[in-house]
Amino acid sequence: MVNQFQIKKALFQNHINERFSFSLNYQGNDFQGIYHEGVINWFNPHPLNKIESQQLGKIESSVTNKMNRLLVSS
Repeated sequence: MVNQFQIKKALFQNHINERFSFSLNYQGNDFQGIYHEGVINWFNPHPLNKIESQQLGKIESSVTNKMNRLLVSS
């Protein structure tokens, strides 16, 4: 589903407000966002401008699963 997924960097690392910036590629479109405690905030261009909300739900679920695996293992 998601062709490329990468955590770019931790924002406010080792602080209570720590967030993780990520990027992904879906169907040739690059998207970026911030992940924190299961919530994804998308940067512009927002994925809903390019894909349907049902697909976005699947992408967000995939991102959440990947982030949980990566954060638990680190």
